Amino acid sequence: MRRLAVPLLLAAVLCGCSTTEPGSPSAGQRAVDAPATGSSTGSAPVARPKAVDMKALDPCTLYTAEVKSALGVRLVTERPALADYGQGSRTCSNNYEDATYSSSIYTLVNGGVDRLRQTVGEAELTPARVAGYPAYVDGRDVSGIGPACDVYLDANDGQLLLVNAVGGFGEDKSTVDGACAQAKKLAEAVGAVLATK
Repeated sequence: MRRLAVPLLLAAVLCGCSTTEPGSPSAGQRAVDAPATGSSTGSAPVARPKAVDMKALDPCTLYTAEVKSALGVRLVTERPALADYGQGSRTCSNNYEDATYSSSIYTLVNGGVDRLRQTVGEAELTPARVAGYPAYVDGRDVSGIGPACDVYLDANDGQLLLVNAVGGFGEDKSTVDGACAQAKKLAEAVGAVLATK
């Protein structure tokens, strides 16, 4: 799953493709004062600020003016969906004022945490809590591309929000730790917005 995202991100960033298609409306409103619970595995409930249907989410709407300003986001572009992430998944990429890293947000609608553990491998994932959501971090050096880091938010039962950062586009100062720091900052910012959807 993750191995495909980085090469496609690189291709999209390098070709500079963009679209002006409007986003789809976000999921219905629900009170956010109590954590939403659900079960990604069918066993214990999952504590989330809010369970959000990834099939109804336009990830580009998570880049609010506040998020852009706080993180120095320069350009946000909707990208073609990745078939590996399920029918109805969506992708949105961004560039920063500081060009060391670029990022993308993906909606994964064809499996949750259990599928993630099988496809990426549990040993590769570091559990975390990001913007109140259970999360999993996977940082690595991708041959031919450079440092990369994926942060997966357990956004809904059987669905994930993937936030990544990729470096190495001619920038010698990019590192795996730096990519993870960038991905986590973006995940915290957009995760807070996600909880309001």
